[in-house]
Amino acid sequence: MKIYVLSVVEGQEWVLPHQPDDYQLFATLGARSQKRWRSPRMKFLREQDDGTPRLYSDFPWLGEHVLILRGTALGSLRPILEPYGEFLPLRADEPISLFNVTTVVDALDEERSGIVRFDDGGIMTIENLVLRTEAIAGAEIFKLPERADGVRRSDIYLQETIVRQIGDLGLKGIAFELAWNDETVGRDRIEYRGVKRRAPVSSASSLRSFWAGLLRKAGL
Repeated sequence: MKIYVLSVVEGQEWVLPHQPDDYQLFATLGARSQKRWRSPRMKFLREQDDGTPRLYSDFPWLGEHVLILRGTALGSLRPILEPYGEFLPLRADEPISLFNVTTVVDALDEERSGIVRFDDGGIMTIENLVLRTEAIAGAEIFKLPERADGVRRSDIYLQETIVRQIGDLGLKGIAFELAWNDETVGRDRIEYRGVKRRAPVSSASSLRSFWAGLLRKAGL
């Protein structure tokens, strides 16, 4: 069994909350169902610092603890993901949703994992992950139990089966890093690279091209 976590694709699109306070909303989701969800306003980061377009992504990036889907990804993955969580709407200039993983699997092998603990014995971080296969069973996407105080957030863990399905569906702009493997071989990273966007043509540039074409036709 191979278990992966989400990873960013270099140069891919991001999506960020309009209000800085909403970062805390995403950080404290945990694995709880959101009965009173308030859809935050989001903004796409479609250009890099130098102005070049970022790669189109069906999964615009916000962080490794959050899975955000464009409408194309949502339509394809809804029947696959729905047993493991809930889809929460976000407000943006195009349809996007957050998939909140609510399936918690107590699969951490604490004796064999490399764990940094708080003074009270609680888990601070997991430096070397070892899982119990029998506990995971058929859960294709899940989280590990988190601290009640919210200090330690679980990553989103995905079995290779669901990672491959995403690729087979032709979805782009997402990557996965191998987090744990009980087999002798396994790819450390699986990446479905995004698509380059065309740089937007400014209205001034369009007008110059239009007049240049007319002058050429006139023989000037």
